[in-house]
Amino acid sequence: MTDQDDDRASKRPRGDDPSPSSRAELPLYMTLAMIKCARSGCVPCRHAVLNAAGEHAGANARPESCPRYTDGSAPTRRSHKKGSKSAPPTPPVPVNRLGLYARGQSVLTVGDGDFTFSLALARAFGRDSRIVATSHETRASLLEIYGAACAETLEELESLGVVVEHGVDAGDLAGTLKTPAPEGGFDRLVWNFPCVARNSDGSAQEAALMGSDARSAEELETNRALVARFCAGAARLAAPNGGEIHVTHKVGMQCDWSIEKAADTAQDCDMTCAGSVVFDRMSYPAYRPRKALVKKSFPVTDARTFVFTNASSSTTLDESSKMVCLVTRRA
Repeated sequence: MTDQDDDRASKRPRGDDPSPSSRAELPLYMTLAMIKCARSGCVPCRHAVLNAAGEHAGANARPESCPRYTDGSAPTRRSHKKGSKSAPPTPPVPVNRLGLYARGQSVLTVGDGDFTFSLALARAFGRDSRIVATSHETRASLLEIYGAACAETLEELESLGVVVEHGVDAGDLAGTLKTPAPEGGFDRLVWNFPCVARNSDGSAQEAALMGSDARSAEELETNRALVARFCAGAARLAAPNGGEIHVTHKVGMQCDWSIEKAADTAQDCDMTCAGSVVFDRMSYPAYRPRKALVKKSFPVTDARTFVFTNASSSTTLDESSKMVCLVTRRA
């Protein structure tokens, strides 16, 4: 990607910038990591940058062809069987930033499938990470669904000091999360690809067992209500004046679920949506998006992360964060 491409696709405006509430459209951002990768010649990242800017994107390739995945920077699964005479795995050198997150932040992840998103953060930040990783499923259910790989992930998370909880309902954090919020609250509360997978009696929904998305009017309304309840509960656990809620979903589902309005429809929620970010899975190389009740992955090239904040502006989306850049889209 040339400097000219970079400028027209994702140049950050300087000076006075209208607030999100005064814009006709919610501002869209991209991670600086993706933009840098695109400029270096990565085909899928260049395609994503130009597509977000409304440009003709041209050729594309599988996301896994991104150099950040293939050049060795992506951590591989590091298993060490008990009783083995081989040396235990060497922890990676911690970094200061990963995707939308920074070392030292307190992070709560909910509904994290097979826990590989939490693993990506924990590997990046090392034992300095302050992560509480949760699932709605029980540990036994997770192991039945995802198998030995999930057991290794959970073991590694615990070795890195991550607090792991099961049976946590994203729509009822106050009633199901046992770990108290850190003093001052969580800096970030994250739910990637939310969905209702079980009925109120605990039985699995047929769509979830088939690995399909919620599409009926009833299912959509149920999911909208769940995301709103999550925002309301998460807002009470967030750090004041700077805590953020991040909700990621595929573009089509975002529109159906009105995710950007979730905090507005939630009761007693002081969060506002500051913008969305093109989801950059290659920033989290350990992450494998998984369906809730089946061992099935799904593409996320069209996903966005909506950023809700209780401050006057989002610290993640601020220029000083060095994490994202505002996308300038062609009319």
